[in-house]
Amino acid sequence: MSISNLKIAELLNEVCWPCDLSDEFKQTIVQAGMIVKRQQGYYHLTSDLTNDGLFYLLEGSVIISIRTSDFDHFTYKLLGKGDFLYYGKLMDYRLQESINADFLQDTTFLKVTDTHMLELASTQPEIYKLMFSILKQNTLPLVQKGILNQKFSIPIKVAFALLDVASKQVDINGVTPMLTITQQQLANLADVTRPRVNVVLNEFANQGLVEIVRRKIYLLNVQGINDLLINANLTFYSPSITEQ
Repeated sequence: MSISNLKIAELLNEVCWPCDLSDEFKQTIVQAGMIVKRQQGYYHLTSDLTNDGLFYLLEGSVIISIRTSDFDHFTYKLLGKGDFLYYGKLMDYRLQESINADFLQDTTFLKVTDTHMLELASTQPEIYKLMFSILKQNTLPLVQKGILNQKFSIPIKVAFALLDVASKQVDINGVTPMLTITQQQLANLADVTRPRVNVVLNEFANQGLVEIVRRKIYLLNVQGINDLLINANLTFYSPSITEQ
């Protein structure tokens, strides 16, 4: 969907840029983009160059899975409103072999194709400042996740994943937070098996922390889940949320 001049003006105020950039450059990026919408449950595999580029989530949430070169393992990352993702040739950043997208909610994003990104790189040096900031923003939480997987118990991993999803999906305002996610999707984010997630969720339910209703998980005690992460030393990214 092409972007009107009015929408460009709105987007310039709406996008949370990860670093200081000139107004002229911001406008150039937004003008080069298009608005794309995907419905909840949509699954997409990026495998050819036409699907590469810079993405900025305007609303919704999506699980990104990055496949390693040996095709043996997936790394999962959750993106929500205000998050950037780049997958393309600029700075030779093709990540690994492929990248999949599993949409948890109806999602709208701004996309700048990789063709446009490469063209801008020849005339707009600020694009490298933007790219370094985005890569840093995305890499440090993945480093932390690797540490989390090695050091902490499965309940802490599941608690982290629950709060991460909540921070991307829920605007808490005096109501019980409800997450639209399956146990398998939660298992992917926590990097544990689905049966283990099921055991932990049942334990959390018995403790009054959550209630499970098919594809929905209600967070009955947000503070109780937050408390599980108090000693986790989450240096780069903490998904903790608070009730209003």
